[in-house]
Order: sequence, then structure tokens, then C-alpha cells
Amino acid sequence: MKVLVYGSGGRDHSLADKYGDSQYVEKVYFFPGNAGVPYTLKGKRKLIECMDIRDFNEVTKFCLENNVDLVDIGSENPLEEGLVNILNENGIRTIGPKKEYVRLESDRAFTDNILKEIGIGKPEYRVFDNPEEAKKYVRNIGYQVFVKANGLAAGKGAIGCDDVIQAENAIDKIMVEKIFGKSGDKVVIEERKYGTEISFYVYLDGEHALPLKMFVQDYKQAFDENDEKSIAEFGGNLNTGGTGCYAPHKLVTPWLVNRIIKEIVNPTVNAIYNRGDLGLGWNYKGVLYFGLNLDPYNQLDVFEINVRHGDPEWEVLSRKLSTDLFEIGMAVWEGNLDQIHPVWNNQYYVDIVAMEGRSKANKGWNKGYPGRYGKGHVVEGLDNIEKGIAIYFSGVREDSERGLVTDGGRVLHIIAGDATLEGAREKAYRNIEYLSLLDHNNNNKNCLRYRKTIGA
Repeated sequence: MKVLVYGSGGRDHSLADKYGDSQYVEKVYFFPGNAGVPYTLKGKRKLIECMDIRDFNEVTKFCLENNVDLVDIGSENPLEEGLVNILNENGIRTIGPKKEYVRLESDRAFTDNILKEIGIGKPEYRVFDNPEEAKKYVRNIGYQVFVKANGLAAGKGAIGCDDVIQAENAIDKIMVEKIFGKSGDKVVIEERKYGTEISFYVYLDGEHALPLKMFVQDYKQAFDENDEKSIAEFGGNLNTGGTGCYAPHKLVTPWLVNRIIKEIVNPTVNAIYNRGDLGLGWNYKGVLYFGLNLDPYNQLDVFEINVRHGDPEWEVLSRKLSTDLFEIGMAVWEGNLDQIHPVWNNQYYVDIVAMEGRSKANKGWNKGYPGRYGKGHVVEGLDNIEKGIAIYFSGVREDSERGLVTDGGRVLHIIAGDATLEGAREKAYRNIEYLSLLDHNNNNKNCLRYRKTIGA
């Protein structure tokens, strides 16, 4: 069998790697892929082949000419742009929702209103398309808030605000300065709740739902809480696409799993399949991600829903999952998810994201991700990574003279597994210390940054 994974980041790299482990798969195509993939193939029995093909019609043509059996689309942008629609029109099997269904992620207000209508826990929220009205609202309420861009923002569209001034500044950044483009035409002002964040995943096949009964603890904020200097420099502990994670979550219990399925997953999936009166009633085939919060009083709230795997959450889930991913993928397409029973290994996994830190610019300094960051820094130390450690690349490219260099704020993921969480943490942190990002504008000093408290 042949599988094509469409994407280029760490999540997509780990998808390609997982399909490459399948007993059924002889070839994995990775479009457009990333330059780090060849650095992970040493000793692997399956070849993952990257091709810089991005045009949807060219992807379709390739699938037809090469008899590709399944296409898995890892990220939200090609889903929103309609890649699944084009492939399905040509009879090609896909994992991922059609573009009209991506609204669950690309329109927060739409999804929040649906969750409220079907009685699922949500923090208090209001939607605004006028920045002055939004500011008036935050001045009148008596609690801290998140200011959220209504559309897609690469995981960075939610800004936590401790006071009115921060909230007004966030409204200006999103709605006036348009830091997220058209995604900031509207904002959702949401009560800021505190508790434990949980990432929960479900596969859908148009009729059934397959909850992955394995929680992930994701770390969205850019800095450790004790990194007061960086937090002050950035004007707050900004949200990111994810700076690390671990699985299984410390809170995994049969009771909580069953509660999430009963209170959140089942009513949401039922609405997606059957509630045409809410603008739903969809033949949804793909992944649903629930971003949840469990507060100290055991109140469960949904912060967000995404229509694809999380990044970096999928990187650890893919290592934890023992079930053949191709079997799951084909069941999604054929409507047989009720016959799949996921099996998980007994290891803990920790993912640490290597990010661009402070580096010298042509004029002044780059503060680093999630602010302005440098590019073109040589990735050094990959040969020192220990056997059994997974590396999945995101923001890299190949330089003809200098080798692998950085090309994004989140550069790569280091994933380590062990029988204990403490052991997995120790391995992951030991190995990330082997790596450097050489700042060519600053005497090749190391500008790699990573959080120190993942899994603590």
C-alpha cells in the first residue's frame, strides 16, 4: 500500500513516520515534506520520500498516476483550502474533513455558539466585530479574559489578559493592527479560567466515533512561569503553537475518560452528524481535537475544537500508539471505526520543542519565537542524539553550503520514551542539550531556546 501525507511540520513528519511503521505500507510520500526528514531515516526499513509538490491539482495527478491508496492531511490550511474536496472528487481516499467542515476550527464564534446550544461547558464569552465595543465590554466585566482571534492563527490567536489594559492592547493587536490578518476581523472575548489543560482526540468516519482514550498535557505558553525576564520582555506569557507536551497525562483515569466521552464527545459528534438545524449534519471523516480545561471544582470546559491533530501532541501520541495507523486510516474512510480498538504501549513520552531564541539581526536583535526570530542558523549536534530518541522537524531547510539550517520559529521536536515520566523527561532534556543553533551573526553562539519544565 502507498500513503501520501500532505504537510511539512513536525506533526506531519510524525504522521509519515508512523505510516512508515505499518505492516501494510510499502511507500510513504511526504508532500512537500521538510529538509529534516533525511536526517531521521538512518536504519529505518521504510523510505519516506519527500517531494516539493504543493499545487492541489498536481497532488491529485500524482495520486492517480502512482496508485496512492490513502492521503492524510495533517494541517488546517490545506483542509480549509479544499484539498480533501479535490481529492474526493477524483475518487482518492482521504483522512481529513472537507473545507466546509473546517469551520469548526476556523470560526470560533460558530463553534462556541453550537457548544452553548447543545449544553456543553464553555467559559462565558461574547463575540465582537467592532474593537471599540470589545474594549467597552472588557472595561465593564469583572474578570480576567482571553482575547481570541475568530479565525485560524497557527495556534497563537488566543491572548491571555490579566487586566483591562492588556485586554485593550490585545484587541488592538488583533482587530486594528491585524497581526493575524482577516482572522482578526472578529474577536471572541472569553472568561479566563484556570485549571489543568487536557488535549483529547477522536477519529470520525461519518457514522461512528473512536475516542483515543489517552490524554496529552500540552504546553501552549512560550515561557516557563519563573522566566520573569522573558515574560516581561514579551509583554506577557504569549500563547504559541505549542512548546512541548507529555503523555499519558497525570490525570488519566477511566472515570475522567468516560466523563469526557459522555459530557463532551458524544453530544458534539451527534450534533456534527445530525444537527442540520445548527448548520451541521455532516459526513465528517477525520480527526477532532478537543482543547479542554478541568478546573479545581471538576468543571469541564471546552476551550477550542480543531479539525486535525495537535502539534506537538500528535508527536507523542504517535509514539504511544501501538495500533497500526493504516488500519485506523482505512477504517475512517470505509466507515468501520467501530471495529478498531486502539492499543497503547506502557511507556511515557515527553516532547520538547527546540525554538529560535534571541539572535543577532542585521540591525539590532531578534527576540526569538514567538516574536521576531532569525533564520538560517545551522542545526548542529544531530549526530549526538542517542538511539531510540525521535526527532521530528518543523522549521528547517537545506542550505547547499552549510547543511541543515533553521527556517521557522519552532525548529524541531525531541521525543523520548521511558517506563516513567521522570525517565522520559531526563532523556529528552539530556538529548536536547546536544543540539545547537549557530548564530552566524554572533560568532556562532547557540541561540536555541526551550522550556525547562515540560512534564515537571
